[in-house]
Amino acid sequence: MTTTGIVFFAYNTTEIDYVKLSTIAARYAKRYMPGHEICLITDAGTWEWSKTSSYWQYAEQAFDEIVLVDPDIRVNQRTHYDSPYHKFTSEFKNGNKHKVFQYTPYDKTLLLDIDYIVQNDSLAYVFDTDNAVTLFQSAESLIGEPPALPQQHLHDYGIPMLWSTAIYFDKTQSLTKLFFETWEHISKNYDFYKFHYGFPGKMYRTDYCVSIATHMLNGMGHGDLIDKFPTSMINMSQHDDIVSINTVDEWGYLVNDRQENWKDTLTLIQKENVHVMNKRALDRNFDDIMAALELDNR
Repeated sequence: MTTTGIVFFAYNTTEIDYVKLSTIAARYAKRYMPGHEICLITDAGTWEWSKTSSYWQYAEQAFDEIVLVDPDIRVNQRTHYDSPYHKFTSEFKNGNKHKVFQYTPYDKTLLLDIDYIVQNDSLAYVFDTDNAVTLFQSAESLIGEPPALPQQHLHDYGIPMLWSTAIYFDKTQSLTKLFFETWEHISKNYDFYKFHYGFPGKMYRTDYCVSIATHMLNGMGHGDLIDKFPTSMINMSQHDDIVSINTVDEWGYLVNDRQENWKDTLTLIQKENVHVMNKRALDRNFDDIMAALELDNR
């Protein structure tokens, strides 16, 4: 019998409680994609700490399986924003994300970032396909604008930017194994590929890794060997904010203007999957989100 499930990685840092945020994402995944188990990949210290937290009652219910593995040792600092006017730096422990191929307890897996909030079942179809690997190959903002230019290509004349935010894979297929082996090779030789593909920054990014892996598997060109989700991924910028949890599947956002940072647009998003990149906004609204979920379950 083929097993199916949804997997999240969550390694806490001093600045961000990733298990707390993954509890939101897991509860929503359970609501909109029932019938698939939920697995959390974390380390023993993070998981034991979570048992002492104020949100433990929710985390305990959110996950069907826990896989305890230490994160890879990689110095990876990330600058986060909470609105255009506040930023903070935090360690980002994503160096072993490609090892989900070994860690997952399922034959067919949907790997989601802990800030990807599922509010419909539009991704569930992949479990019924013969796809080896599927990911988002385009993105847009909360108001339908294309990403900023640095998020469209690895550099001005580079290959297209793909996203590791949501990745479906079938572990039984040989192409899947090759994809993750290629990703691991790129990860181990990241400085070389940074030079070769010309992408900026010091931070290790798994988005760059899957973009390059897909390019290589397509024969160093464009192709359709790796499947893509049929819609664009909706990104909430770190400059945006959550202003209200109206119902379990309607959230109110302030969308910040890229050119005029003083200007925000109030936007209601209903029954749409959203990559909520402002993690402090998710944390601030945790209690209201849990209350909406509990009310919906009555």
